Amino acid sequence: MNARHPLMRPLYATVVLLAIGLGWIAWGKMHAHSLTAGLDLKPGKAHYAITLAFAPEAFHVTRLQAIGRVIEVKDATVFMMDVATADISDVATNYWVRGIVSWPGR
Repeated sequence: MNARHPLMRPLYATVVLLAIGLGWIAWGKMHAHSLTAGLDLKPGKAHYAITLAFAPEAFHVTRLQAIGRVIEVKDATVFMMDVATADISDVATNYWVRGIVSWPGR
C-alpha cells in the first residue's frame, strides 16, 4: 500500500487515537503511583483524606461514595472511611485528585 491508498487515512487516525488512549492510561497509572507512594496500602479497608483540585461537586462526591463512606467535605478535601486499598488506587488515577493521605478517622 502506498501513502495515497484510501485505507491509510483511517489507519493513521486509528493509530493516533490508540496512542492517545494508551498515553492517558499510562499517565493515570503514574499519577496514581505518585499519590499512593507514601501510603501504607495493606489489604483491607482504611480511612483517607482525598484532596481534589477544586471544591468537589455532586459528581465527585457520588463517585467517592461508591467506594466508601464520605464523612465530611471541607474546602477541596473529602474525608472518607472504610475505603478498600484497591479502590483508593483506582480513585488516584483521576486527574482531579491532587492528594491522598491516611486519616485516623473519628
